Order: sequence, then structure tokens, then C-alpha cells
Amino acid sequence: MSAKRAPFQIAVSGKAVYVRVHGLGSMHTAPTLEGFAKRVIKGGARQFVFDFAQCTGVDSTFMGMLLGLSKRITKPEDGKARGCVLINVDEHAGKQLSSVGVDAFVSIKPGETELPRALKLTNLEVVEASNEERMKLMVRAHKDLIAANESNRAKFGPFLKAIVAELS
Repeated sequence: MSAKRAPFQIAVSGKAVYVRVHGLGSMHTAPTLEGFAKRVIKGGARQFVFDFAQCTGVDSTFMGMLLGLSKRITKPEDGKARGCVLINVDEHAGKQLSSVGVDAFVSIKPGETELPRALKLTNLEVVEASNEERMKLMVRAHKDLIAANESNRAKFGPFLKAIVAELS
């Protein structure tokens, strides 16, 4: 039996965080990444670089989680530059991100970009979320998508309403 690849490899260098996404960025992998991001932001991280070279796609929960993360780190409370950069994004993922307006809140660098050679990526330990925790993340993510682009209400409004009702 072969070991399952970790969905994310990470490295922290100063205030910058590098995340390589493997496979599908989804509601199943988003809780692990969100938990990690909250910890490093609390520790002072100001820049996230997401490498999509090995990403096969993203679902709406993952895109909403990226949007929420970007909004959290770009608040100018300390006046210092912060941001979220996506590199090695293929055409399909780029269209997915653009279709819901995430591209207005993150920087998507065109072309191919290599991570710094000295960077040592390590597997991010998967943290299993309960169904309730996952559903709460789905609610936050979809609320962020709707707040970012009103046209997303037609796409995600009924889905969001159903999740909220299930949580009640």
C-alpha cells in the first residue's frame, strides 16, 4: 500500500510562507491549510506564495478560503505590505479563480516561476476536521465569495442557505 501524498508542502522564510498545493484544493483539504495559515499569521506572517504547479483544480470552498486568507493578511493595521501571490497557475485554475472574483484579491503571476532553491519544503501534517468544522469553513468561504462579488450569490446562495440550515 503506497503512502498518500500530503496535500500541501510548506516552508516559512521570515515573514513569507510558501505553500505547494498537490492535487485538488478542496473542502476536504482546506481545513488543514486554514489552520496552518491562522497559526503562521498569528506568528507574524505577512506574505503567502501558493505554488499551483501540481494543483489539479480548486473547488469553491478552497477558493473562498484563499479569498478569506488574503483579506486577513492584507488588512493595513500596521501599515506594512502584505499579500497573497499565486504562481504556476494553469489556464483552467486561472479561469476558476477569475470566475468567482478571487483574482481581484490575490496576485496571480503569469508564466512559470520556480521557488527559491534554498527553500526546503516539508509536508504539512493533515488535520482531520469534523463535519461541523468543515461545514463552518464552507459557510465562511462562501460568504466571502458572495461578499467579494455579488454575482456569486446566484451561484452559491442556495448552497450556502442549505449548509446554514444543516448547521442549525
